[in-house]
Amino acid sequence: MSLPEIAKSPLNTKFGTFDLYDFAWSQNEQDNVLALVSDYGDGIPLVRVQSACYTGEIFESTDCDCHWQLETALHRIQEEGGIFIYMLCDGRGAGLLTKIRGMNITATQGLDTADAYKALGSPLDPRQYERAGFILKHFGITRCRLLTNNPRKINGIESEGILVERIAHMSKPTPANEAYLRSKAMKLGHLMKPFGTDD
Repeated sequence: MSLPEIAKSPLNTKFGTFDLYDFAWSQNEQDNVLALVSDYGDGIPLVRVQSACYTGEIFESTDCDCHWQLETALHRIQEEGGIFIYMLCDGRGAGLLTKIRGMNITATQGLDTADAYKALGSPLDPRQYERAGFILKHFGITRCRLLTNNPRKINGIESEGILVERIAHMSKPTPANEAYLRSKAMKLGHLMKPFGTDD
């Protein structure tokens, strides 16, 4: 993997001030990965690796919990110290076009997210975590507390040589997003107690 260009700036948010880093593997927007860092001293950093969900995080769609995941993670990382890694790859890495087509299938045909992606011939979760691993190692991190329900994400970070302690990151289901969350648990294997798939 080639080395990225790196830029840094302070970022003031409603949660507090972070050090914002951009790791740019090319000028293509999707080849940039952001890292928001809150001082974690000598402790084990709390880490969240999140891929973009523009419909949920920006427009606050009620059909997913991505906005909750974003805000809750930033709040906790600011309080406890750690790193929020933000990958600009919407649709779980399948891209915006596939995502929006999948959303339309869900809305018009009643298929859940997993089945909509299958109908489109798309992998359910093609994300890779080499760049997230690179960023953690850039900061000298060999061990982290990872905010996630996704075992693929745990495996992806561990495959980069980072020791992972999983910290559950489960929102309270709502009538609007319960089917979406249930699909993630039952068809993608996410660890979610309300759906009987947690350890």
